[in-house]
Amino acid sequence: MKSLQGLSLRLFRANKFIVFSSIFSIAIATMLVLSMILFSFNAQDTLKHELKQAYGDMDLSVGFDLNQDNIISPSLINKISQNKKVKQLSKVTVTHVDLNKTNSSIYTVGVENNHLAKSRYHFTKSLDENSIVINKGLAQALHAEIGDQVFIQDNPFTLVEVIDDLTATGVAPDMIIMEQQVAKEYAKINDGISAEATYLLVIAKEGTNLLTLSNQIKSYDNDLRIDITEQDPTVQNNLQSLRTFVIVLSVLVLMVTSLLIISNFELLLYKMKNQMAIMRSLGATTKQMSKMILIQSVIINFLGICIGFLLAFLSQTFIYSWMEKLFHLSSSPTNFNLKVAIIISLFSFIVIQLFLLVPSYRSAKILPLKIMEQNEKLGFGYSKARVVIFKILVGISLFLIIASQVLPTREQYGIFMLLIAAMFILLAFFLILPVWLPKLLEWLLPYGQKIFGQEYYVAIKNLIPQVRKNTVIILTISALMIIAVFGSVMLKTIETTQQEYLKSDFPTPIVVDTRLGYNTELNPKELTTIVEKLPDVQQVSNFSTLGLGELQNNKGFTDFDYALVDLERLQKQNLIPHLKVKNLDNSLVVSKEFAKQNNLRSGQTIQLGLYSDEKQRIEIKGTYIVEAVSDQLLNGADAYMDWNNKDFKGEKFYRLYISSKHVKDAVKQLEGLKNQFPEIKISSYEQSVKEATKMFYQRWGIFIAVIAILVMTTMVGVFNSLANNIYSKRKEYAVLRTMGVKPKGIRKVILTQVTTYIIIGLFIGIIMGLALTYILLLVDPGNFTIDYKVITSIILVMLIFSTILFTYLGNKIASQNISLEITSDNK
Repeated sequence: MKSLQGLSLRLFRANKFIVFSSIFSIAIATMLVLSMILFSFNAQDTLKHELKQAYGDMDLSVGFDLNQDNIISPSLINKISQNKKVKQLSKVTVTHVDLNKTNSSIYTVGVENNHLAKSRYHFTKSLDENSIVINKGLAQALHAEIGDQVFIQDNPFTLVEVIDDLTATGVAPDMIIMEQQVAKEYAKINDGISAEATYLLVIAKEGTNLLTLSNQIKSYDNDLRIDITEQDPTVQNNLQSLRTFVIVLSVLVLMVTSLLIISNFELLLYKMKNQMAIMRSLGATTKQMSKMILIQSVIINFLGICIGFLLAFLSQTFIYSWMEKLFHLSSSPTNFNLKVAIIISLFSFIVIQLFLLVPSYRSAKILPLKIMEQNEKLGFGYSKARVVIFKILVGISLFLIIASQVLPTREQYGIFMLLIAAMFILLAFFLILPVWLPKLLEWLLPYGQKIFGQEYYVAIKNLIPQVRKNTVIILTISALMIIAVFGSVMLKTIETTQQEYLKSDFPTPIVVDTRLGYNTELNPKELTTIVEKLPDVQQVSNFSTLGLGELQNNKGFTDFDYALVDLERLQKQNLIPHLKVKNLDNSLVVSKEFAKQNNLRSGQTIQLGLYSDEKQRIEIKGTYIVEAVSDQLLNGADAYMDWNNKDFKGEKFYRLYISSKHVKDAVKQLEGLKNQFPEIKISSYEQSVKEATKMFYQRWGIFIAVIAILVMTTMVGVFNSLANNIYSKRKEYAVLRTMGVKPKGIRKVILTQVTTYIIIGLFIGIIMGLALTYILLLVDPGNFTIDYKVITSIILVMLIFSTILFTYLGNKIASQNISLEITSDNK
């Protein structure tokens, strides 16, 4: 046994590079697998953390729809509180109260002094009958600070806390939070509602099935509306995205780790089989060979697993937190789950051990000549079978993609069909690449020779017979790029969609509202003229509150929502199509949808009217011309009319849309107008995007961190595989040197081979990554956004680092003694 151990150690010392590469490949593979699995655990925690940030500790919201006459009574509250599955209940009353200073009606929430209410509405101070909490924007408008008195309907309240505005969701609403009993009295006075609460916040006991609890509460009153926080559409979308990410990334990581191990073990397995053939020919028994294989593989595997475990621990413990601080990512928990990590490491050890032992142990039983014959096979077999399987897999994938879009069950099973289709496409590509690769390299030969010279021809010609090694390395690079493209495109698409949603609130960089709503006395023309004179304001247009008009047609009259605007200014801002007429008093701009519903076209003359409360009938007000049909109008309007029209005059100022090249300066100048117009509320697209981006990184930070680590570690593994592959060809380069190829030529040959691997792998990876992403995004059809910066950065990093690394390796190989290189067994 000792002699076998000594022989194993001597073989290790003689093949240090091979052993190091094998240990390193196991370490990288272990780290990737551990990171991915621990990531899936932490991703679930991230969603729970996000859910808690949005809704606090509540599990259910119980109440009636506003259009119902039902109210929450003490008996109903008592029934719910006595349910054995309910842990805590908190009453909430929603109303509107009037602020003395602004004479405006503000959305108000009445809450109880408990942790549940505080976690839901994100305030910390306890409230009494004389204290309130308001949002930051409203506090600024009132010039109120903590400790100041705010008068509400002639009653003084002390401001005890100011909470942040929700600017990330668009134009921030104003809100007052007060003690629940006080809000209940205001609801009775202002709204005529005598109810114990508007709705209830409920925490369920641990382990409770929320759907079951919801049904039990529903049985108390069938008209109750019960919202389960876990079923929030945003959370459900995030959960679906999370599942898609975890499933797809898990499969891709499995592919990458398998390819890394195969690529780096090629040389080790070759060497082990070579050594077994020599030893068997010298009289070694199968039992002795088996023991030697076991000793070598256990040492390599154990060291690789331990290093991979340590790397995963360091990345989870330190790198994530470092990335959080550097890029302001999610502050949600990223704990290293030791128990899970140990179980996965042991499982990985067993799988890799079998991977090492099975082919080597089988070789230990057969004759030396047969071992050598198997060892020198370089190509893949069964090319015809691969082509047939490729066609079958592609056919099944196309069927599943079509079925996911047309079958009645697509809502329920569409995502699973697309996931299977995506995996089959990847598998089909991985199977067919060895068949296509030699043809691709042959096609490149003449063109490359003309452009890059004879060294290119020699380099590529040497690659063609070694399809097995070449394919594995190219597939590894492709898998790396698929992970990068899939991850970056999915995240970029989510971020872009979020910003496009915000854009609907911000057709111009700055929006100015009034806090008083319908109570405002602002003159839109006066305010527009004053704002227009500010140095950093380019253009301004104004918008009224919506009014209800009547369109006369063959069937009688059709209701429509109209807004009074300055049509000329809207044209300058490109918010409506250009109008050819100069007199806009009787002009009308309608939305495309409204025009389609009522068969309206540009240039058509129509009759418009208003309903008269006094006469209890519709009165025709005048004749208007449809000057333009716009794809979409702002704020849900069906039509625009000019403020100067003679017939529609009752609407009030609602909003200004402001264009500026220097948004920050313009916002500061607008803030200065609050002394003159204290009711105005200023919002900017730039600030909303900033807040939304911050929330995006908080929500998806762990995804970004894991994908970045996966890409970086896989890249290191790829370079290790390439170095391993180049190292195994030292004898070929020595032969080229005996034929007169200079060291510079050897370096050029090596760089050509490496660059060819990388470029082909990157190109195929980008195409497959985009195809995979497009297939998966068919779940929610729409445009997807390619993150060119990330993709370009990875390409440049791969090419730059490979050039530096393999220039050094080429110089080292070219400087070795030719006779020693030719006689040594370095495959």
